[in-house]
Amino acid sequence: MIERYTEKAIKVLLFAQEEAFMAKHGKLYPEHILAGIVREASGLSSKLLKSSGVNIDMLRETIHSGKFSKYQGQSPNESMPFSPGVKKILREAWYDVQSAGTYYVTPENLFLSLLRDDESQVISLLKDFSVNIEKIKASVANISKKSVKPSAHPEETPGARSFPARIFDKSVLFDRELKPLMETAAKKLEGTNHEAFGTEQLVQAILENKGSWACKILEQEGITQEGFEQKLKEFDSRKDEYNTNEPEFTPKASRALYSAQDITKELGSTHIKPEHILLGILKENRGIACKIFSELGINADKLYQKIAGPIEKEKPEILTIIKLAREEARSMEQNIVGTEQLLLGILGEGSGIASHVLRNLGVTLRDARAEVQKILGFGHNYSENNKLIFTPRAERIISLAWSKAKQLNKQKFTSEHLLLAITGEKDSIAMRVLENLGVDTVEIKQGILNEIRKSAADTEINE
Repeated sequence: MIERYTEKAIKVLLFAQEEAFMAKHGKLYPEHILAGIVREASGLSSKLLKSSGVNIDMLRETIHSGKFSKYQGQSPNESMPFSPGVKKILREAWYDVQSAGTYYVTPENLFLSLLRDDESQVISLLKDFSVNIEKIKASVANISKKSVKPSAHPEETPGARSFPARIFDKSVLFDRELKPLMETAAKKLEGTNHEAFGTEQLVQAILENKGSWACKILEQEGITQEGFEQKLKEFDSRKDEYNTNEPEFTPKASRALYSAQDITKELGSTHIKPEHILLGILKENRGIACKIFSELGINADKLYQKIAGPIEKEKPEILTIIKLAREEARSMEQNIVGTEQLLLGILGEGSGIASHVLRNLGVTLRDARAEVQKILGFGHNYSENNKLIFTPRAERIISLAWSKAKQLNKQKFTSEHLLLAITGEKDSIAMRVLENLGVDTVEIKQGILNEIRKSAADTEINE
């Protein structure tokens, strides 16, 4: 935790320990921290206390006096354990830092925590010195607020949200991987009196494609084409597929397709495959198809893992990067994943082309992480119960990178596509981090080109 304290705050604690030793007290108490603040002469709190008539000699004499006799007779301990009061002060100072969206505890945070308990001996002590508690507290708080970083993520501002609304690209449904599936689903739809695709037509098409991996998985679970269609006949209403108006796809089928597209990106594929569609349906867990699965005794979560597990075990590059990006957000106590976390994820992944390029340019994970912390401070909205979300700009970068990989006819969506997309977002936090580290877009693009050429040459030699 000490790495989250400024040098001045660390000095305060060291001085406080010295005061406790000199007073021959066996523990560190809040009064010692007050003495440490006064001794650390350059801080705002120290200057305000001194201007109020408090000096270290007078304060030390009072702390050593009979008023604090309950501390006497305790043998000083080299490790100097903290009293419950000090632990509370340090804990509350850290909470203040988090709520302010900053990263480091300052002497002012410690001082304001000392003044929080109106019945404490520290308050009584300061009153003995005729210190105006409310006035000094307000002065420290007002000055401290001026240095607080904004709590909102810069990529969450209104200006950063001015991207086009998210639209599902229906053209991907007619890629070579999905075209046969959609043609089968269309035939299934023709046999009904409905105009829009539902999740049930998508699953029917998967089951009819006997050679596909998605079909085999379903059959292993006992979900046959005949069994599914028999259950489907029991549904005389599509109320489980609709919200309000009828689009080309039912709302729940559309949500499943959105999820399928997101899953495809995270798993590093440039083409949506039947198994991705099935994963999207299971992830949303809504609509007629999932109701039939449930009535057939299928656990949606277990089936999802049976399909996704083998793919995840292959550790797709992009999946690793996104997982690491989420971990970086959590470590900074953020519930928001921005472009800067994607950059840290690229560096943390370590084996991809993008990571090699950045390392060759002198960019390390440690330095990049330090720059992110300088720009954003430390989060305060984190909760284990809150879902991590991506900033609009981070979502845009992932989508642009995926589209670029598709345009290049790549089978996989990898780190270099993500890094190239980042270079196209000049106002992103990721680019600000790279610029602060002395790297520009030209160097990155040239580095990626060099790595691709080198990889191609190595492949030719090995062949």
